[in-house]
Amino acid sequence: MSVAVNFKKIVSIESARKRKKGGSGGPPSPPMFGKGLTNESMRELTRRFSKPKTEEDYRNRAIFSILSKTGLRAKELVSLRFSNLVKAPTGETLITFTRKGGKLGFSVLPEESLQAVREYHGILNIKSDIFFLSRPKRNQSTRTPLTTRSLQRIIGAWDVTTCQGRKVHPHALRHTVGQRMLDKAGSIAAQKVLGHSSPVTTAKFYTKPFLDGSEYLDW
Repeated sequence: MSVAVNFKKIVSIESARKRKKGGSGGPPSPPMFGKGLTNESMRELTRRFSKPKTEEDYRNRAIFSILSKTGLRAKELVSLRFSNLVKAPTGETLITFTRKGGKLGFSVLPEESLQAVREYHGILNIKSDIFFLSRPKRNQSTRTPLTTRSLQRIIGAWDVTTCQGRKVHPHALRHTVGQRMLDKAGSIAAQKVLGHSSPVTTAKFYTKPFLDGSEYLDW
């Protein structure tokens, strides 16, 4: 005697979304969590890189210091040079670079970040105009400019995850800076730091999808 058994098909939410994509069900829902890192992860990385000992430590500290203060893109970071430093009439140190789209961009470079780069060069006796360089391969002494691919590997090795649970990557730090600036200083300030052409762009991509209104809704 044979017995027919019916199994219910279990479908993951993610696979259902993929099938639905492109259908007539309307636009997809925005992500619940941001693409950046939590404040706790940023503080943990700050502590981790605070007392460098090795070449890798010094380079990590300098990279993190600049990305966490400027929100530069990966391609912008690896292109930084000492010869592109400019002193503003108001005292700030600016660094110029080629922005996305080929236009000239600039960013305020905090003294602590610039000092971290100088210490990275000094501890290894590096004589180069370029901020970040590769580590010499075995039996070699030459260094080459860091690439965006190698920067991705370096940051990925920091072993932290974004708010969405993904492995950290250079642009996640830009999202972290953008969202933090937007929360604390508003869209105009965030726009200036990130180098967007309009604060509307900044607000569109860096506004949190949720907000705890209880701080303001005290009836």
